[in-house]
Amino acid sequence: MLKPLRLKLTLLYLLVAMLLAGLVGFSAYSLLYYYFQNNNDGALKFKMASTFTTIGVGLPPDLLEAEQNWINIRTNENKSSEANETIEEPGEDHEEIATESTTGSVIPIIRSVYEGELTSIFIMPLDETGRLIFNPNPYVLPMNPDLSAVQSALTAGHDLRNSTLKDGTPVRLLTYNVPDASGYGLLQMGKPIDDQMRVLNQFVSGLLLVGAISILVLGFGSWWMAGRSLRATQNAWDMQQAFVANASHELRTPLTLMRASAEVAQRSTQPNPQQAALMTNIVEEVDHMSQLVDELLLLSRLDAHQLKLDIRPIQIAGLVAEIQRQFEPLMSAKQVTFLNQTTAGTVQADVTRLRQVLIILLDNALRHTPPGGTISVRSLVEGRNLRITVDDNGEGIAPEHLPHVFDRFYQADNARSKDQKGTGLGLSIAKSLVEIQAGQISITSQLGKGTSISITLPKQ
Repeated sequence: MLKPLRLKLTLLYLLVAMLLAGLVGFSAYSLLYYYFQNNNDGALKFKMASTFTTIGVGLPPDLLEAEQNWINIRTNENKSSEANETIEEPGEDHEEIATESTTGSVIPIIRSVYEGELTSIFIMPLDETGRLIFNPNPYVLPMNPDLSAVQSALTAGHDLRNSTLKDGTPVRLLTYNVPDASGYGLLQMGKPIDDQMRVLNQFVSGLLLVGAISILVLGFGSWWMAGRSLRATQNAWDMQQAFVANASHELRTPLTLMRASAEVAQRSTQPNPQQAALMTNIVEEVDHMSQLVDELLLLSRLDAHQLKLDIRPIQIAGLVAEIQRQFEPLMSAKQVTFLNQTTAGTVQADVTRLRQVLIILLDNALRHTPPGGTISVRSLVEGRNLRITVDDNGEGIAPEHLPHVFDRFYQADNARSKDQKGTGLGLSIAKSLVEIQAGQISITSQLGKGTSISITLPKQ
Protein backbone atom coordinates (compact mmCIF):
# COMPACT_ATOMS: atom_id res chain seq x y z
CA MET A 1 0.00 0.00 0.00
CA LEU A 2 2.81 2.40 0.86
CA LYS A 3 4.96 1.56 -2.17
CA PRO A 4 3.46 4.39 -4.27
CA LEU A 5 4.11 6.78 -1.38
CA ARG A 6 7.66 5.48 -1.06
CA LEU A 7 8.18 6.01 -4.78
CA LYS A 8 6.87 9.57 -4.56
CA LEU A 9 9.06 10.26 -1.54
CA THR A 10 12.06 8.81 -3.38
CA LEU A 11 11.38 11.06 -6.36
CA LEU A 12 11.06 14.04 -4.02
CA TYR A 13 14.39 13.28 -2.31
CA LEU A 14 16.02 12.71 -5.70
CA LEU A 15 14.60 15.93 -7.11
CA VAL A 16 15.85 17.98 -4.17
CA ALA A 17 19.31 16.37 -4.42
CA MET A 18 19.42 16.97 -8.18
CA LEU A 19 18.41 20.61 -7.73
CA LEU A 20 21.16 21.10 -5.15
CA ALA A 21 23.71 19.34 -7.36
CA GLY A 22 22.57 21.37 -10.36
CA LEU A 23 22.85 24.58 -8.36
CA VAL A 24 26.38 23.69 -7.24
CA GLY A 25 27.40 22.73 -10.80
CA PHE A 26 25.87 25.88 -12.29
CA SER A 27 27.58 28.02 -9.66
CA ALA A 28 30.94 26.36 -10.32
CA TYR A 29 30.53 26.82 -14.09
CA SER A 30 29.50 30.47 -13.64
CA LEU A 31 32.47 31.20 -11.38
CA LEU A 32 34.88 29.61 -13.84
CA TYR A 33 33.27 31.39 -16.80
CA TYR A 34 33.38 34.80 -15.13
CA TYR A 35 36.93 34.19 -13.91
CA PHE A 36 38.06 33.59 -17.49
CA GLN A 37 36.05 36.56 -18.75
CA ASN A 38 37.37 38.96 -16.10
CA ASN A 39 40.91 37.78 -16.77
CA ASN A 40 40.46 38.33 -20.51
CA ASP A 41 38.91 41.75 -19.98
CA GLY A 42 41.73 42.74 -17.66
CA ALA A 43 44.37 41.65 -20.18
CA LEU A 44 42.62 43.50 -23.01
CA LYS A 45 42.27 46.70 -20.99
CA PHE A 46 45.91 46.51 -19.84
CA LYS A 47 47.04 46.05 -23.44
CA MET A 48 44.79 48.91 -24.53
CA ALA A 49 46.27 51.14 -21.80
CA SER A 50 49.81 50.21 -22.89
CA THR A 51 48.93 51.05 -26.51
CA PHE A 52 47.40 54.38 -25.47
CA THR A 53 50.66 55.18 -23.64
CA THR A 54 52.74 54.11 -26.66
CA ILE A 55 50.88 56.42 -29.07
CA GLY A 56 51.01 59.23 -26.54
CA VAL A 57 47.34 59.42 -25.62
CA GLY A 58 46.18 60.06 -22.09
CA LEU A 59 44.45 57.16 -20.39
CA PRO A 60 40.74 57.40 -19.64
CA PRO A 61 39.89 56.82 -15.95
CA ASP A 62 38.55 53.33 -16.59
CA LEU A 63 41.70 52.22 -18.43
CA LEU A 64 43.90 53.81 -15.79
CA GLU A 65 42.06 51.90 -13.09
CA ALA A 66 42.21 48.66 -15.11
CA GLU A 67 45.98 49.09 -15.65
CA GLN A 68 46.58 49.70 -11.96
CA ASN A 69 44.48 46.69 -10.95
CA TRP A 70 46.27 44.45 -13.44
CA ILE A 71 49.70 45.53 -12.17
CA ASN A 72 48.72 45.22 -8.50
CA ILE A 73 47.25 41.75 -8.93
CA ARG A 74 50.24 40.44 -10.88
CA THR A 75 52.76 42.07 -8.50
CA ASN A 76 51.05 40.51 -5.47
CA GLU A 77 50.94 37.12 -7.16
CA ASN A 78 54.64 37.32 -8.00
CA LYS A 79 55.53 38.31 -4.46
CA SER A 80 53.47 35.41 -3.13
CA SER A 81 55.16 33.03 -5.56
CA GLU A 82 58.63 34.19 -4.60
CA ALA A 83 57.80 33.84 -0.91
CA ASN A 84 56.80 30.23 -1.46
CA GLU A 85 60.05 29.34 -3.24
CA THR A 86 62.61 27.88 -0.83
CA ILE A 87 65.32 27.09 -3.40
CA GLU A 88 65.93 29.25 -6.48
CA GLU A 89 67.30 27.54 -9.56
CA PRO A 90 70.88 28.64 -10.42
CA GLY A 91 71.19 30.87 -13.43
CA GLU A 92 67.49 31.85 -13.27
CA ASP A 93 67.06 35.40 -14.46
CA HIS A 94 63.82 37.35 -14.51
CA GLU A 95 63.41 40.32 -16.79
CA GLU A 96 62.00 43.25 -14.87
CA ILE A 97 60.32 46.05 -16.72
CA ALA A 98 58.90 49.31 -15.56
CA THR A 99 55.50 50.39 -16.65
CA GLU A 100 54.86 54.09 -16.25
CA SER A 101 51.34 55.31 -15.77
CA THR A 102 50.09 58.79 -16.47
CA THR A 103 50.99 59.78 -12.91
CA GLY A 104 54.61 58.89 -13.51
CA SER A 105 54.73 56.10 -10.92
CA VAL A 106 56.85 53.08 -11.78
CA ILE A 107 55.70 49.62 -10.63
CA PRO A 108 57.88 46.57 -11.44
CA ILE A 109 56.22 43.41 -12.67
CA ILE A 110 57.61 40.15 -14.05
CA ARG A 111 56.39 40.15 -17.66
CA SER A 112 57.78 36.71 -18.55
CA VAL A 113 55.26 34.95 -16.32
CA TYR A 114 52.19 36.60 -17.92
CA GLU A 115 53.55 37.19 -21.41
CA GLY A 116 51.19 34.55 -22.87
CA GLU A 117 48.15 36.47 -21.66
CA LEU A 118 49.17 39.53 -23.69
CA THR A 119 50.93 38.13 -26.76
CA SER A 120 47.75 36.37 -27.92
CA ILE A 121 46.08 39.78 -28.26
CA PHE A 122 46.02 41.28 -31.77
CA ILE A 123 45.58 45.00 -32.46
CA MET A 124 43.64 46.71 -35.27
CA PRO A 125 44.10 50.51 -35.65
CA LEU A 126 40.97 51.84 -37.39
CA ASP A 127 39.79 55.11 -38.83
CA GLU A 128 36.47 56.66 -37.88
CA THR A 129 34.63 54.59 -40.48
CA GLY A 130 35.97 51.35 -39.02
CA ARG A 131 38.43 50.72 -41.88
CA LEU A 132 41.80 49.16 -41.01
CA ILE A 133 44.66 51.69 -41.23
CA PHE A 134 47.54 49.19 -41.06
CA ASN A 135 48.41 45.84 -39.52
CA PRO A 136 50.89 46.24 -36.62
CA ASN A 137 50.88 42.51 -35.86
CA PRO A 138 53.61 40.14 -37.12
CA TYR A 139 50.96 37.89 -38.69
CA VAL A 140 47.90 38.12 -40.89
CA LEU A 141 44.90 39.42 -38.98
CA PRO A 142 42.54 36.56 -38.09
CA MET A 143 39.42 38.72 -38.50
CA ASN A 144 38.08 41.82 -40.13
CA PRO A 145 37.09 44.82 -37.99
CA ASP A 146 33.78 44.33 -36.22
CA LEU A 147 31.72 47.25 -37.50
CA SER A 148 28.89 46.79 -34.97
CA ALA A 149 31.45 47.13 -32.17
CA VAL A 150 32.86 50.20 -33.94
CA GLN A 151 29.45 51.88 -34.03
CA SER A 152 28.88 51.09 -30.35
CA ALA A 153 32.32 52.49 -29.41
CA LEU A 154 31.72 55.68 -31.39
CA THR A 155 28.48 56.17 -29.44
CA ALA A 156 29.50 55.09 -25.93
CA GLY A 157 33.26 55.62 -26.08
CA HIS A 158 34.14 51.93 -25.83
CA ASP A 159 32.67 48.47 -26.42
CA LEU A 160 33.39 45.04 -25.00
CA ARG A 161 31.78 41.91 -26.46
CA ASN A 162 32.26 38.34 -27.68
CA SER A 163 32.77 37.80 -31.39
CA THR A 164 34.24 35.19 -33.74
CA LEU A 165 37.29 34.97 -35.98
CA LYS A 166 37.16 34.06 -39.66
CA ASP A 167 37.57 30.37 -38.79
CA GLY A 168 34.80 30.48 -36.20
CA THR A 169 37.07 30.67 -33.16
CA PRO A 170 35.47 32.66 -30.29
CA VAL A 171 37.22 35.89 -29.41
CA ARG A 172 36.82 38.58 -26.76
CA LEU A 173 36.81 41.97 -28.49
CA LEU A 174 37.57 45.41 -26.95
CA THR A 175 37.07 48.60 -28.98
CA TYR A 176 37.98 52.15 -27.84
CA ASN A 177 37.35 55.51 -29.41
CA VAL A 178 40.70 57.36 -29.61
CA PRO A 179 40.99 61.19 -29.47
CA ASP A 180 41.48 62.86 -32.87
CA ALA A 181 44.93 64.21 -31.95
CA SER A 182 46.39 60.69 -31.98
CA GLY A 183 45.87 60.19 -35.69
CA TYR A 184 43.66 57.14 -35.09
CA GLY A 185 39.92 56.89 -35.06
CA LEU A 186 39.59 53.74 -32.98
CA LEU A 187 41.62 50.88 -31.54
CA GLN A 188 40.14 47.40 -31.64
CA MET A 189 41.80 44.49 -29.86
CA GLY A 190 40.88 40.84 -29.76
CA LYS A 191 41.92 37.90 -27.60
CA PRO A 192 41.04 34.34 -28.77
CA ILE A 193 39.29 32.39 -26.02
CA ASP A 194 39.01 28.97 -27.72
CA ASP A 195 41.26 27.31 -25.12
CA GLN A 196 39.13 28.65 -22.31
CA MET A 197 35.90 27.59 -24.03
CA ARG A 198 37.41 24.13 -24.51
CA VAL A 199 38.15 23.98 -20.78
CA LEU A 200 34.57 25.05 -20.03
CA ASN A 201 33.17 22.41 -22.38
CA GLN A 202 35.33 19.74 -20.77
CA PHE A 203 34.16 20.98 -17.38
CA VAL A 204 30.52 20.66 -18.48
CA SER A 205 31.19 17.15 -19.82
CA GLY A 206 32.73 16.21 -16.50
CA LEU A 207 29.74 17.66 -14.65
CA LEU A 208 27.34 15.65 -16.80
CA LEU A 209 29.29 12.44 -16.19
CA VAL A 210 29.48 13.06 -12.46
CA GLY A 211 25.81 14.04 -12.52
CA ALA A 212 24.77 10.79 -14.21
CA ILE A 213 26.71 8.73 -11.67
CA SER A 214 25.34 10.87 -8.84
CA ILE A 215 21.77 10.32 -10.02
CA LEU A 216 22.24 6.55 -9.77
CA VAL A 217 23.81 6.80 -6.33
CA LEU A 218 21.23 9.32 -5.14
CA GLY A 219 18.43 7.18 -6.55
CA PHE A 220 19.45 4.17 -4.46
CA GLY A 221 20.11 6.39 -1.46
CA SER A 222 16.74 8.13 -1.81
CA TRP A 223 14.94 4.79 -2.07
CA TRP A 224 16.67 3.59 1.09
CA MET A 225 15.93 6.84 2.95
CA ALA A 226 12.28 6.77 1.87
CA GLY A 227 11.96 3.17 3.03
CA ARG A 228 13.52 3.99 6.35
CA SER A 229 11.25 7.02 6.80
CA LEU A 230 8.14 4.94 6.09
CA ARG A 231 9.19 1.86 8.05
CA ALA A 232 7.20 2.76 11.16
CA THR A 233 4.19 3.78 9.06
CA GLN A 234 4.41 0.54 7.07
CA ASN A 235 4.51 -1.53 10.25
CA ALA A 236 1.48 0.32 11.63
CA TRP A 237 -0.34 -0.15 8.32
CA ASP A 238 0.45 -3.88 8.25
CA MET A 239 -0.82 -4.24 11.81
CA GLN A 240 -4.01 -2.37 10.90
CA GLN A 241 -4.58 -4.55 7.84
CA ALA A 242 -4.01 -7.69 9.89
CA PHE A 243 -6.48 -6.46 12.50
CA VAL A 244 -9.13 -5.66 9.88
CA ALA A 245 -8.70 -9.05 8.25
CA ASN A 246 -8.81 -10.95 11.55
CA ALA A 247 -11.73 -8.93 12.86
CA SER A 248 -13.66 -9.49 9.64
CA HIS A 249 -13.14 -13.22 9.90
CA GLU A 250 -14.07 -13.27 13.59
CA LEU A 251 -17.25 -11.24 13.01
CA ARG A 252 -18.59 -13.52 10.31
CA THR A 253 -19.52 -16.37 12.67
CA PRO A 254 -21.47 -14.36 15.29
CA LEU A 255 -23.27 -12.43 12.54
CA THR A 256 -24.31 -15.69 10.90
CA LEU A 257 -25.60 -17.02 14.23
CA MET A 258 -27.49 -13.79 14.92
CA ARG A 259 -29.20 -13.95 11.56
CA ALA A 260 -30.12 -17.58 11.98
CA SER A 261 -31.54 -16.92 15.46
CA ALA A 262 -33.60 -14.00 14.15
CA GLU A 263 -34.99 -16.07 11.30
CA VAL A 264 -35.97 -18.83 13.72
CA ALA A 265 -37.74 -16.29 15.88
CA GLN A 266 -39.55 -14.97 12.80
CA ARG A 267 -40.92 -18.47 12.11
CA SER A 268 -42.44 -18.72 15.57
CA THR A 269 -45.79 -20.50 15.70
CA GLN A 270 -47.44 -17.55 17.45
CA PRO A 271 -45.68 -14.48 16.13
CA ASN A 272 -46.20 -11.19 17.89
CA PRO A 273 -46.46 -8.35 15.32
CA GLN A 274 -44.20 -6.10 17.33
CA GLN A 275 -41.64 -8.84 17.86
CA ALA A 276 -41.83 -9.81 14.17
CA ALA A 277 -41.02 -6.23 13.21
CA LEU A 278 -38.08 -6.23 15.60
CA MET A 279 -36.79 -9.53 14.19
CA THR A 280 -37.07 -8.11 10.66
CA ASN A 281 -35.01 -5.09 11.71
CA ILE A 282 -32.42 -7.38 13.27
CA VAL A 283 -32.11 -9.42 10.07
CA GLU A 284 -31.72 -6.27 7.98
CA GLU A 285 -29.07 -4.81 10.26
CA VAL A 286 -27.20 -8.12 10.40
CA ASP A 287 -27.24 -8.21 6.59
CA HIS A 288 -25.93 -4.67 6.53
CA MET A 289 -23.15 -5.54 8.98
CA SER A 290 -22.28 -8.67 7.00
CA GLN A 291 -21.96 -6.59 3.84
CA LEU A 292 -19.71 -4.13 5.64
CA VAL A 293 -17.52 -6.95 6.98
CA ASP A 294 -17.22 -8.50 3.51
CA GLU A 295 -16.30 -5.15 1.99
CA LEU A 296 -13.69 -4.44 4.65
CA LEU A 297 -12.17 -7.88 4.11
CA LEU A 298 -12.09 -7.29 0.35
CA LEU A 299 -10.43 -3.91 0.78
CA SER A 300 -7.88 -5.47 3.10
CA ARG A 301 -6.98 -8.02 0.44
CA LEU A 302 -6.83 -5.33 -2.24
CA ASP A 303 -4.50 -3.18 -0.14
CA ALA A 304 -2.27 -6.17 0.59
CA HIS A 305 -2.30 -7.19 -3.11
CA GLN A 306 -3.51 -10.63 -2.09
CA LEU A 307 -6.61 -10.79 -4.29
CA LYS A 308 -6.20 -13.50 -6.90
CA LEU A 309 -7.66 -12.91 -10.35
CA ASP A 310 -8.64 -15.28 -13.11
CA ILE A 311 -8.32 -13.14 -16.23
CA ARG A 312 -10.09 -14.61 -19.23
CA PRO A 313 -12.26 -13.45 -22.19
CA ILE A 314 -15.78 -12.38 -21.11
CA GLN A 315 -18.76 -11.69 -23.38
CA ILE A 316 -20.16 -8.43 -22.05
CA ALA A 317 -23.65 -8.79 -23.51
CA GLY A 318 -24.17 -12.19 -21.88
CA LEU A 319 -22.83 -11.03 -18.51
CA VAL A 320 -25.07 -7.94 -18.47
CA ALA A 321 -28.11 -10.04 -19.49
CA GLU A 322 -27.43 -12.38 -16.57
CA ILE A 323 -27.17 -9.48 -14.12
CA GLN A 324 -30.34 -7.99 -15.62
CA ARG A 325 -32.30 -11.12 -14.70
CA GLN A 326 -30.95 -10.86 -11.18
CA PHE A 327 -32.05 -7.20 -10.84
CA GLU A 328 -35.45 -7.51 -12.55
CA PRO A 329 -37.40 -8.16 -9.30
CA LEU A 330 -35.77 -5.15 -7.63
CA MET A 331 -36.33 -2.93 -10.66
CA SER A 332 -39.99 -3.98 -10.89
CA ALA A 333 -40.58 -3.40 -7.20
CA LYS A 334 -39.27 0.15 -7.54
CA GLN A 335 -40.91 0.70 -10.95
CA VAL A 336 -37.57 1.44 -12.64
CA THR A 337 -36.92 0.47 -16.26
CA PHE A 338 -33.73 -1.45 -17.08
CA LEU A 339 -32.30 -1.09 -20.61
CA ASN A 340 -29.58 -3.46 -21.79
CA GLN A 341 -27.92 -1.63 -24.70
CA THR A 342 -24.68 -3.58 -24.77
CA THR A 343 -23.37 -4.83 -28.08
CA ALA A 344 -21.23 -7.81 -28.91
CA GLY A 345 -17.81 -7.37 -27.34
CA THR A 346 -15.26 -9.32 -25.34
CA VAL A 347 -13.04 -8.00 -22.57
CA GLN A 348 -10.12 -9.48 -20.67
CA ALA A 349 -11.17 -9.56 -17.02
CA ASP A 350 -12.04 -11.66 -14.01
CA VAL A 351 -15.72 -12.58 -14.41
CA THR A 352 -16.42 -12.65 -10.67
CA ARG A 353 -14.86 -9.27 -9.99
CA LEU A 354 -16.35 -7.66 -13.11
CA ARG A 355 -19.78 -8.94 -12.07
CA GLN A 356 -19.18 -7.44 -8.62
CA VAL A 357 -18.29 -4.08 -10.15
CA LEU A 358 -21.41 -3.99 -12.33
CA ILE A 359 -23.63 -5.01 -9.40
CA ILE A 360 -22.15 -2.18 -7.29
CA LEU A 361 -22.79 0.35 -10.06
CA LEU A 362 -26.35 -0.90 -10.73
CA ASP A 363 -27.19 -1.03 -7.03
CA ASN A 364 -25.90 2.50 -6.61
CA ALA A 365 -27.97 3.68 -9.59
CA LEU A 366 -31.10 1.88 -8.34
CA ARG A 367 -30.89 3.43 -4.88
CA HIS A 368 -30.79 6.93 -6.33
CA THR A 369 -33.26 6.60 -9.21
CA PRO A 370 -36.87 7.52 -8.38
CA PRO A 371 -39.89 5.41 -9.47
CA GLY A 372 -40.52 5.77 -13.18
CA GLY A 373 -36.84 6.34 -13.87
CA THR A 374 -34.57 4.48 -16.25
CA ILE A 375 -31.23 2.71 -15.83
CA SER A 376 -29.28 1.62 -18.89
CA VAL A 377 -26.08 -0.28 -19.55
CA ARG A 378 -24.30 0.31 -22.85
CA SER A 379 -20.95 -0.66 -24.34
CA LEU A 380 -18.67 0.92 -26.92
CA VAL A 381 -15.41 -0.23 -28.52
CA GLU A 382 -12.63 2.38 -28.24
CA GLY A 383 -9.49 1.21 -29.98
CA ARG A 384 -7.99 -1.60 -27.92
CA ASN A 385 -10.45 -1.06 -25.07
CA LEU A 386 -14.14 -1.59 -24.40
CA ARG A 387 -16.09 1.06 -22.49
CA ILE A 388 -19.05 -0.06 -20.36
CA THR A 389 -21.31 2.72 -19.11
CA VAL A 390 -24.09 2.63 -16.52
CA ASP A 391 -26.49 5.58 -16.88
CA ASP A 392 -29.40 6.68 -14.74
CA ASN A 393 -31.75 9.66 -14.76
CA GLY A 394 -31.88 9.92 -11.01
CA GLU A 395 -31.12 12.77 -8.65
CA GLY A 396 -27.48 13.21 -9.69
CA ILE A 397 -24.49 14.36 -7.65
CA ALA A 398 -23.47 17.92 -6.84
CA PRO A 399 -20.21 19.06 -8.51
CA GLU A 400 -18.41 19.55 -5.19
CA HIS A 401 -18.94 15.87 -4.33
CA LEU A 402 -17.73 14.37 -7.61
CA PRO A 403 -13.96 14.45 -6.81
CA HIS A 404 -14.59 12.43 -3.63
CA VAL A 405 -17.13 9.78 -4.65
CA PHE A 406 -14.39 7.12 -4.98
CA ASP A 407 -12.97 7.87 -1.52
CA ARG A 408 -13.59 5.29 1.19
CA PHE A 409 -16.59 5.88 3.47
CA TYR A 410 -17.47 9.04 1.55
CA GLN A 411 -21.20 9.50 1.06
CA ALA A 412 -22.60 12.47 -0.81
CA ASP A 413 -26.12 11.59 0.39
CA ASN A 414 -25.77 11.79 4.17
CA ALA A 415 -28.95 13.84 4.38
CA ARG A 416 -31.03 11.47 2.25
CA SER A 417 -33.53 8.95 3.50
CA LYS A 418 -32.29 6.51 6.07
CA ASP A 419 -33.94 3.78 4.04
CA GLN A 420 -31.12 4.06 1.51
CA LYS A 421 -28.48 2.27 3.55
CA GLY A 422 -24.91 2.22 2.30
CA THR A 423 -21.41 1.74 3.63
CA GLY A 424 -19.66 4.35 1.52
CA LEU A 425 -17.28 1.66 0.24
CA GLY A 426 -19.02 0.48 -2.93
CA LEU A 427 -17.52 2.92 -5.46
CA SER A 428 -14.13 2.72 -3.76
CA ILE A 429 -14.17 -1.07 -4.13
CA ALA A 430 -15.36 -0.77 -7.73
CA LYS A 431 -12.47 1.57 -8.55
CA SER A 432 -9.89 -0.75 -6.98
CA LEU A 433 -11.33 -3.83 -8.72
CA VAL A 434 -11.31 -2.09 -12.10
CA GLU A 435 -7.75 -0.82 -11.70
CA ILE A 436 -6.27 -4.21 -10.74
CA GLN A 437 -7.75 -5.53 -14.00
CA ALA A 438 -5.79 -2.90 -16.00
CA GLY A 439 -8.88 -0.73 -16.40
CA GLN A 440 -10.09 2.77 -15.57
CA ILE A 441 -13.27 4.17 -14.07
CA SER A 442 -14.77 7.65 -14.38
CA ILE A 443 -17.96 9.44 -13.39
CA THR A 444 -19.98 12.37 -14.71
CA SER A 445 -23.14 13.74 -13.15
CA GLN A 446 -25.57 16.63 -13.25
CA LEU A 447 -27.66 17.44 -10.23
CA GLY A 448 -31.28 16.61 -10.94
CA LYS A 449 -30.53 14.97 -14.30
CA GLY A 450 -28.68 11.77 -13.47
CA THR A 451 -25.29 10.09 -13.25
CA SER A 452 -23.10 8.21 -15.71
CA ILE A 453 -20.28 5.89 -14.58
CA SER A 454 -17.97 4.35 -17.17
CA ILE A 455 -15.40 1.59 -16.86
CA THR A 456 -12.81 0.90 -19.55
CA LEU A 457 -11.21 -2.55 -19.84
CA PRO A 458 -8.86 -4.12 -22.40
CA LYS A 459 -10.78 -5.96 -25.09
CA GLN A 460 -9.67 -9.31 -26.42
